Amino acid sequence: MYSFRKNKFSSLSKALENPKNCKKLSLLFIEYNLKDKGAIFSQFINLRTLEIQADPSIYNLDDFELPKEIADLKKLKKIWLLNLPFKTFPEWITQIKSLTYLMIRGNDIETIPDTISQLDKLKTLRIENCRLNKLPKTLNQMSKLRHLGLSDTKLTDLNPDLFPQNLKEINLSGSRRYKDEDFENLKRTMKRTKI
Repeated sequence: MYSFRKNKFSSLSKALENPKNCKKLSLLFIEYNLKDKGAIFSQFINLRTLEIQADPSIYNLDDFELPKEIADLKKLKKIWLLNLPFKTFPEWITQIKSLTYLMIRGNDIETIPDTISQLDKLKTLRIENCRLNKLPKTLNQMSKLRHLGLSDTKLTDLNPDLFPQNLKEINLSGSRRYKDEDFENLKRTMKRTKI
């Protein structure tokens, strides 16, 4: 007889009751720093989806970090990191080879490391509502990337050579810092991409 086991959790304490069953973890409106929780996260060996959203009360934490042990989770496919007080892109994310979806939204990130291209299974990359002002020079090497979200950023350079040619969609909505003619040139050059 089949017995249903819970595999979606919304708190670390509940997920820890049966860490091997935890496939989806949604920590919403967290009010604490996660940097010392590495030993906990490393137990979620079957985790496939991770969603972390900060409560506005911690947005000014200068020492906020996510545990680097998350990079050791070999089955992790999707990550949502929303409104976390990041100043720089957590580079250890680029070691998660299984990732197909990555969204980092609402932070102070200005650049994405060139090592992002190591995520060779990534199909969706959304770096939005942040201070991002330039794209990594390796972005165009990401041949599996289909959806690129760059809304509400401070990008000024829309050189078509920066983007992978197989993109289905680029979202540049929101605060426009680039020139209209550069935007039109990108649309002309990447005819098969919805921009």
